[in-house]
Amino acid sequence: MIIKFFEKWLDRYQIYLYALKIKIPVNYWILGMVFLSLLLGILGYFIDLKIGLILFVLILDLGIGIPIYLYNKHIKNIEKDWPSALKLIADTMKAGSSFEYALREVSTSDFGELSFEVNEMIRRLEMGDSMQSALEHLSIRIESRTVRRTVTLIKESLRTGAQLADVLDEIANDTKYMFRIKKERITKTMLQTIFIIAAGAVIAPFIFGLTRVITGFLTEVSTNAGIATESALAVALNSQATIYVLLDIYIVIEIIAASAIISLMRESNLSNIYLYFPILLTIGYIVYMISQKVLGYMLTGMI
Repeated sequence: MIIKFFEKWLDRYQIYLYALKIKIPVNYWILGMVFLSLLLGILGYFIDLKIGLILFVLILDLGIGIPIYLYNKHIKNIEKDWPSALKLIADTMKAGSSFEYALREVSTSDFGELSFEVNEMIRRLEMGDSMQSALEHLSIRIESRTVRRTVTLIKESLRTGAQLADVLDEIANDTKYMFRIKKERITKTMLQTIFIIAAGAVIAPFIFGLTRVITGFLTEVSTNAGIATESALAVALNSQATIYVLLDIYIVIEIIAASAIISLMRESNLSNIYLYFPILLTIGYIVYMISQKVLGYMLTGMI
C-alpha cells in the first residue's frame, strides 16, 4: 500500500518536473536534493547542531517543494485564463468554425501558458492522435479539477453530438464565477493568515525562548546559592535538558500546523505547505534565538 502510494507520488512528481521543462528523472532529482541538504546540513553542524538540522530540513523542503509550488502556480495561471479561452472557443464555433480551428485560435492568442498547452495538444493532433486522445493527454498534463471536468464534458459532447458551443459558454461563465469566489476567499482570509503567522512564527517562539532562558536562569541560581541538594540539581539538569529538546521539537510541530492551516484556508488544500513551512520556520527560529539573547543579556550580572 505504502509502496504503491510512493510510486504514484513519484510518477506525479515527474509530471511536475516535465511541466517545468526540467528533463531530469525524478529519482535523480530527489537524490540530488537529499545530497545537497545533507552537505549544507553538515556544514551547518560545525556552527551549531540546530543550525545544521534546520539547514537540512529547509534545503530538502525547498528542493522538493519548489517544483510543486511552481507547478501549482503554472496551473493557477492556466485556470485564470481558462474561462476566457472557453469563451473564445465557443464564440469561434458559433461563427461557424470547427472545434479544431477554435483550438488553433486559442493557441495563437495571448493566453500565456494555456496557449502553450493547447499548442501541444494541436501538435499531437497533427501527429495523428484522435481528438479524444489529445484531450485526454491535455487533462493529464494540466492537473486541475476544473480543466479535467471541462475536458470530460467536451469529450462527451463530441461523442453525443451535443451543441458544444453552448456547453462551453455555460462552463466559461461557471468557471469565471468559481475563480472569483477563490479570489474573494484569499482576500477575506488575509487577517486570519496574518494572525496565524504572528502567533505561530513570532509570539510562540518568543515565549519559548523566554521559557528556555528562565529555566536555565533558575537552575543556575539554585546551583550558585546552594539551596538545592546535589541529587535534586542532577534531576533538575536532566529535566532542563529534556525541556530544551521538547521546546525545539514543539516549535517545528506548531509551525508545521500553522503552515497547514494557512494553506488550507487560502488554497483549500495542502499544496503550498512546502512554501509556507520554510519561511515560517526561518522566522520562528530567528525570533527564538533573539529572545534568548535579549533576555540572557538582561539577566547578565543578576546571578
